[in-house]
Amino acid sequence: RMPVYVANFVLMEYGTGAVMAVPTHDQRDFEFAKKYNLDLIVVIQPENECLDPKTMTSAYVDDGIMVNSQQFNGMKNTEAMEKITAYLSEQKIGRKAVNFRLKDWGISRQRYWGNPIPIIYCDICGTVPVPEQDLPVVLPKAVTITGMGQSPLASCPEFVNTSCPACGKPAQRETDTMDTFVESSWYFARYACPEFDRGPLDVERVRYWMPVDQYIGGIEHAVLHLLYARFFTKVLRDLGLVAVNEPFVNLLTQGMVCKETQRCPSHGWLYPEEVDHGRCQQCGKPVEVGRTEKMSKSTKNVVDPEQLIRKYGADTARLFCLFASPPEKDLEWSDQGVEGAYRFLSRVWRLVSEYGAELRTASRIPETDTEDATLRNLRRKTHQTIKKVTEDISDRFHFNTAISAVMELVNLLYQINPRSIQNQQVWAIFREAVETVILLLSPMVPHLCEELWQELGNPDTIIKHGWPLFDATIVEADEAVIVIQVNGKLRGQITVNARASEEDVKARALACEKVKPWVAGKAIKKIITVPGKLINIVVA
Repeated sequence: RMPVYVANFVLMEYGTGAVMAVPTHDQRDFEFAKKYNLDLIVVIQPENECLDPKTMTSAYVDDGIMVNSQQFNGMKNTEAMEKITAYLSEQKIGRKAVNFRLKDWGISRQRYWGNPIPIIYCDICGTVPVPEQDLPVVLPKAVTITGMGQSPLASCPEFVNTSCPACGKPAQRETDTMDTFVESSWYFARYACPEFDRGPLDVERVRYWMPVDQYIGGIEHAVLHLLYARFFTKVLRDLGLVAVNEPFVNLLTQGMVCKETQRCPSHGWLYPEEVDHGRCQQCGKPVEVGRTEKMSKSTKNVVDPEQLIRKYGADTARLFCLFASPPEKDLEWSDQGVEGAYRFLSRVWRLVSEYGAELRTASRIPETDTEDATLRNLRRKTHQTIKKVTEDISDRFHFNTAISAVMELVNLLYQINPRSIQNQQVWAIFREAVETVILLLSPMVPHLCEELWQELGNPDTIIKHGWPLFDATIVEADEAVIVIQVNGKLRGQITVNARASEEDVKARALACEKVKPWVAGKAIKKIITVPGKLINIVVA
């Protein structure tokens, strides 16, 4: 016999509506037991430790070894789960079961746009499906959108009135349309064969293209849309229309664009352009500034892209959105951030306008290496930027850090006066760097970059030029900063030639004045090295 407790954190609609309580191994159960002075019994011990219920301040929720569990003592808890289930089944006092949380999906919508539900209602035959040879049911075009809360199709008699497929008597069509999730649950497979008209899918082409390599969607669709897409894919698989079990290989859920809300006590929510210096333009009353939340039409905390484009151009808007945050995080809108993006693009423009004459006549690729330290540093930064941007975009979709890397290269270009450098390679190296900036930014700001590409005298459009490639030998730094530890604690650092041997680096580390006091008179047991980064001297 066991005591039964009723608690408001147990969900009645989940499973049987009752759960086993384990106060020492579930934090909610732990807090409940502490509040009502219930017994705490440890049944999972961490390896090589012994939990005491009297001193525990939180539940132990990790894996471990079973205790206080009779014949299951000593087993790993993950192994004991199966053993306990089998025991209960053998004793006919329990059985293994899977709980499903699927709910009915109400797919009907009272609107014009959507796939018509192929059902006909007959007074004699009742509910009759539209025969397969009459599919698809096509939406009529002569429809009046009334806004009266019902499907516009209901007021279109030429669509509603039809005959019963079973008895031929007058009947009426269903006027609701399907939820658009029905279409978006398999549209990616249809994209593989959009013009195919002999069935829902061209099996061979879908077999070639599916699954989707990279799927990008809003966070609001991360549960239902993906659940439906996976469900539909498995149904299509069972029908022999697709050959995959899962529709998507990789998923990126993008964040929302957020902005603070503004509200007038008399006129309610206001658009940003309806506020002037903190006051409502209609009545002059002070505006209440609310919390930052997802942009929506209901709270009017939206920015009109047309106004933004008229003032700054589409490229500035694109650059700010990509630079303001990683794609998986929410983006908080900032007017100052938009100004900053505009100023950066203006700096890129000025580079070409300032040095355009020399750049147009310069060689695109330097013919030889240069001994000039400034130019060598610029070449290295150029190729490091290509590497960084390529990896950030292709591997992680982190456009924000990619743009930041290009900004660093632009800053370096502004620190150099190429006209003052007496070196035959100066303009070729400078052009390589400037063209790299333009090419790397072109996916984000295509209009500006196309203009600058033409300004440099390139005959073809930028989209016909390949993505820049970095030279690994140039990317490597001439020098490396090595951190020195003694017994794992930071004691100093040295700068060495990037190609110095391990023995040379060890000798330099031991000779470092800041390190000497920590190793003097002590036996060196071993020296651990992380090439190009760190040395740890272990002493007795």
